[in-house]
Amino acid sequence: MRWRGLAIAAVLLAVSTALLAAGCGGGRRAGAPGEPVEITLFTWTRPGELAVNQQLCAEFEAEHPGLRVEIINEPGDRAMDKLQAMVAAGEAPDVMSIHGAYFIPLAANGALLDLDPLIAGDPEFDLEDFYPRLVELCRYEGPLYSLPRYTSVYVLFYNKDLFDAAGLAYPDDTWTWDDYLAAARRLTVDDPDPERRRFGCVIDFWGARVYPWIWSSGGEMLDPSGRRCLIDGPEAREALQFLVDLRHRWGVCPPTTMAERRQNISMFVNGQVAMFQTGAWDIQAMQEAPALRWDIAPLPMKRQHATLLGMENYAIASATEHPQEAWELFKFLLGPKAQTVMAEGLEKQPSRQSVANGPYVEAEVDYDRRVLVEALGYARQAPNIPEWDRVSTFIQDQLDLMWIGETSVEEGTRTAARLVTEGLQRER
Repeated sequence: MRWRGLAIAAVLLAVSTALLAAGCGGGRRAGAPGEPVEITLFTWTRPGELAVNQQLCAEFEAEHPGLRVEIINEPGDRAMDKLQAMVAAGEAPDVMSIHGAYFIPLAANGALLDLDPLIAGDPEFDLEDFYPRLVELCRYEGPLYSLPRYTSVYVLFYNKDLFDAAGLAYPDDTWTWDDYLAAARRLTVDDPDPERRRFGCVIDFWGARVYPWIWSSGGEMLDPSGRRCLIDGPEAREALQFLVDLRHRWGVCPPTTMAERRQNISMFVNGQVAMFQTGAWDIQAMQEAPALRWDIAPLPMKRQHATLLGMENYAIASATEHPQEAWELFKFLLGPKAQTVMAEGLEKQPSRQSVANGPYVEAEVDYDRRVLVEALGYARQAPNIPEWDRVSTFIQDQLDLMWIGETSVEEGTRTAARLVTEGLQRER
């Protein structure tokens, strides 16, 4: 969700070329007889999570004396660029953490190892413990090429103190868009003094963050064939108009832009906005503000509940020279113990049902984790087709113009739908 990355067309060409040149037999060389086998693990984490990964890898090495793990960590927005470049150069890491948006192109070009034979040959690995829907999303044309190390959904975070001060009941799973708007208007303080000004909500009007609103209204991004964009449909327009009106008609949200994405969480933490749509990945930032009293609820609904499903996946390179050793690391990092550690220390939402419905929801925390777990039942993934990264830029261009008031929702969606549809038809 957080990267632009290389153009996928160039990535596909580079990956294909590298695989042909390497004959799918690249990877790290085996050590001398008697020396430990070294396995590389690619991650893209900040220091806190890197430390947890280092701890887990140390435990793995203690349990597997003949194996050593080298972590290649690339924090920042260009992590997936580096991973793709490594694959294209024939230097793919044995085990890699992949942003969900990059899974399809890598799998489509043979860069990832088919996990089904490894799972079938390992009775200790319980694939059924993973949410079945997540497993299906990790398949490409049949074979399973990755599994989620954690999952994520968007929910509504709200400031309990501001709701209490306004005499408002907290949001719950019955909340509609009308309830959301009414609360946002009550919570907004229009004051010329920036120190006293407050907004009822903050809206991320970019990328996949608008999709849950479209789905909740009954709209779709693509038709079933995946060849025609439907963002100009009446339900999608209704959703986008509702969001635009929050800023321009009702004045209940600030005029943030895509470039200011971290400003939104800062405004919520500082008490400048009362409601914020985000996921578990922002909880650590909120916990750094101990005076902030907050909780979560499902996103408000129009015709149905909806939210966006995200995943970060582990996969094994098809070019690895140590597939069995890589599998041992893979299954350790995806085991119940590792997922519990990630949930407790880093607020990662588990992809294993036993962890999500056990240690995760049973932990003593100050917010209702069941909201996150239950949202998996109706969460949806953004269009996961190889072309989406390229054609979705046409949508974002128009969203930007709608958000600043330079084009209407009707005109912007008409233009976006036409350009996306034309792009998809050219590509296919």
